[in-house]
Amino acid sequence: MKSSKIIALLTAVFFSFSLTGCNMFSVDTEKLMTPPELTGEMSPINRAIKKSIKGEYQLKYPSSGDRRSAIILEDIDLDGTFEAFAFYSTQDDEMTNMHINVVRKTESGYKSVAEQSVVAGGVERIDFCDLDADGVKEILVGWEVYGSSEKQLCVYSLNGKTISQRLSEKYTGFICCDLTGSGDNELFINLLDTSEMLNSASVYRFSGDGLQKIGGCVLDSGVKTAAAPVHSKLVTGQSAIYIDEIKGAGAVTEVLVFKDGELKNPLLETEDAIENIRTVRAASIRCTDVDSDGFIEIPVATKLPNAAESDELLYYTNWCDFDGENLVTRKITVFNTIDGYYVEVPKNLEGHLAVLKDTENHRRVFYYFDPETGVIGERLASVEVIGAKKWDDKKTDKTNSFELAREDNNVFIGSVNVTNTVSISKKELKRLFNLAKQEAYK
Repeated sequence: MKSSKIIALLTAVFFSFSLTGCNMFSVDTEKLMTPPELTGEMSPINRAIKKSIKGEYQLKYPSSGDRRSAIILEDIDLDGTFEAFAFYSTQDDEMTNMHINVVRKTESGYKSVAEQSVVAGGVERIDFCDLDADGVKEILVGWEVYGSSEKQLCVYSLNGKTISQRLSEKYTGFICCDLTGSGDNELFINLLDTSEMLNSASVYRFSGDGLQKIGGCVLDSGVKTAAAPVHSKLVTGQSAIYIDEIKGAGAVTEVLVFKDGELKNPLLETEDAIENIRTVRAASIRCTDVDSDGFIEIPVATKLPNAAESDELLYYTNWCDFDGENLVTRKITVFNTIDGYYVEVPKNLEGHLAVLKDTENHRRVFYYFDPETGVIGERLASVEVIGAKKWDDKKTDKTNSFELAREDNNVFIGSVNVTNTVSISKKELKRLFNLAKQEAYK
């Protein structure tokens, strides 16, 4: 019975919302990326790389993350001089090998000082982080073994002319941060295996010559896609990892904390159920710091009265802080994921709104709602999206409408009805209206 209710809720959320215009597909970044300009300082670096490689090679560009160049400059030992890290592939018969090549500036010029290879097809993500607290950053490389379906995270340390591997683990996402409050960085890894319906997370810390696992926990087993983990804090100030995930037809947010010497997932319904239903909402709405208070809010869906004669279920999006146990609502909004905006619900109208969803005309109309009688009252306001050319036309009647915002070639238009006992003013609607750019899951 519980499973059927959960499926029904997820299905309802999906049909209440639609995905944004973000295209949820991957692209070949190598075809889109421009090779680094090999002028100035990059030119001798490139010559040093070519000199150290025997035979043909192809530069490889990371497909995700903030560092997308095939040659990345990073001062890992903080001596004021950048090291250059080149990523490229070579062919050995039918085998593709990926390489890291480290170039340093010496008294006689730039030279390749170290190289490491691995059997892989590409580079997914690059990061640098001091994990052993020795003042020198480790090199974190996410290798694509079989495209994006199987990835291997390798952690390397550079010592003189040697690159030593300290860890190799399968991953879906990873992040370097101080999750335990120790004052030193740890490595967080989450792994989603949809074929085995396994979803888990682990934390690693340096011990001796390598990274040792110091904690782990399960995540929602029904998840199909996971966004990159984000390090932030709970409202209590405790360090936490937030992960948005697609589950069935909706989305959820996992929040992981290190407490009492263990990695924990407090939003799971029960340890036996291994599912998160407390944060279910539309698949395209991501957790974010919606009120700019320095804490991430989690979007949670609750029912919203439908002003149309329709069986379609509509939902509020409640933005909630999490304290490790409870979700506390900070802001209530009506989210239009199709047109990319949301309207905040003022305090005096919380629980007293009904909405007419006119998708064909890109319009939402807000009505006063009496929850005790179930009666839908008069119109309070509306928001509509039209083309900028049409809105700017002098022939367009603007008597009862006003501009809220512009984006690309669209104009967001508002109108209000201030003749009611309860009303929303023009100034208030402008304050309550917000554009919402939502990223696609990768």
